[in-house]
Amino acid sequence: MIQDILQVIVLLIRASLAAVLVAAGAAKLADTRNFATTLVGLGVPVRQKFLIRGLALILPLLEVGLGLAVVSGLWPRVVNGALLALLSSFSIVVAVALRRKLQVSCRCFGTLSDSQFSGKGLVRSVFLTALAVVIFWSGNTYSPKFDGPPWAVMLLVIGFLLFALAAAQAAKTIAVLKERTVP
Repeated sequence: MIQDILQVIVLLIRASLAAVLVAAGAAKLADTRNFATTLVGLGVPVRQKFLIRGLALILPLLEVGLGLAVVSGLWPRVVNGALLALLSSFSIVVAVALRRKLQVSCRCFGTLSDSQFSGKGLVRSVFLTALAVVIFWSGNTYSPKFDGPPWAVMLLVIGFLLFALAAAQAAKTIAVLKERTVP
């Protein structure tokens, strides 16, 4: 019974982290220009336009792809390690931005967030990293085991893709509304 409860908890954590990654990545994809501005504010050299544009596109695609991989249950060791590495790196970036007292918009969730790097953001990032540690630690013991047909996993992944499209559309709508209210 306890093992069943732990399995459900780990599956909920996996789904939650997947949703966060998919939403954040999709929102950044909807607003790569402002995310690129954040990258410059974090210290990516302005002269490296190719690098900035590449990171502004690749990082959100990585987030969406990893979110989909997390929810799919495929290659749990590799995906769990990549999840922990990505979320740890985000925590490090936030900590460094705070330490350097950078005054730059976070854009962690594209136009869905408009805050500066803050202690609250660091706590959120460390919390997500801690959840990734739980997922990594649980390893194959509590990894998703889909005994159903492959189309069931595909439906789950398609559902998260639709969620990504909704997050991207919300980010675009917010960006348009913000532009209209600026005099």
